[in-house]
Amino acid sequence: MMKLPALLHHTLVFCALGFQSSSAFFAPLQRAALKGELKKACERKDVDKILGISEELKKLNPTTDIRKEFNKLEGDWKLDFTTAPAQEVPDDDVTGVKTFQSIDTKSGIIYNIIDRGLPEKGLKIAVGAEATRADRVALDFQTIEAFNDSFPKKVTLRFPPRNFFRTLSKAKSVLTGNSFDEIEFKEIAHFDIIFLDDNLRIQRNSEGNLFVNSRIELLKMTTE
Repeated sequence: MMKLPALLHHTLVFCALGFQSSSAFFAPLQRAALKGELKKACERKDVDKILGISEELKKLNPTTDIRKEFNKLEGDWKLDFTTAPAQEVPDDDVTGVKTFQSIDTKSGIIYNIIDRGLPEKGLKIAVGAEATRADRVALDFQTIEAFNDSFPKKVTLRFPPRNFFRTLSKAKSVLTGNSFDEIEFKEIAHFDIIFLDDNLRIQRNSEGNLFVNSRIELLKMTTE
């Protein structure tokens, strides 16, 4: 006959396994429901609803370490909503200007694209991207390419190289008697992953602004 402590132990283990199985079963259903609600909230631009759902999805984020799953960022992403001011990110519905991101994870580059009629008119901003923590991607602004339908057809502006700012930061550390932290330096500009799966990305940048993005290819597939 099984002793009570042993029986209790096996019962607790069974319940724990059952709970894990049920959680694994219900999590995808919860994600799907919340994503559907988020899409509607973005269409209505219901800020409070978007912020609330984003926090709920954060608890169900299937990407637990972006350093190991950096390739999940690959591809083209449409901006559905942001709390960033309109002068920084044009509102497609208001301006008619298309804005999207094209991410090349192999080269570690994010292209922020403002399409005013590309390839003739628009902007293409290249930003280096490096995963530095389980939920954080550090950013390094590199170039701005401006395309025009009149002369000059293309103008390229380059940001000062990161090494320039690194040298200044190291010098400041020496003068103030503080140690130089390479990761902290890289993360001066960054975004934190709140949620990331195959077709939805929610992130918050170092200025505290929220961005909700949908993968463009999958959007096209669902409308064909």
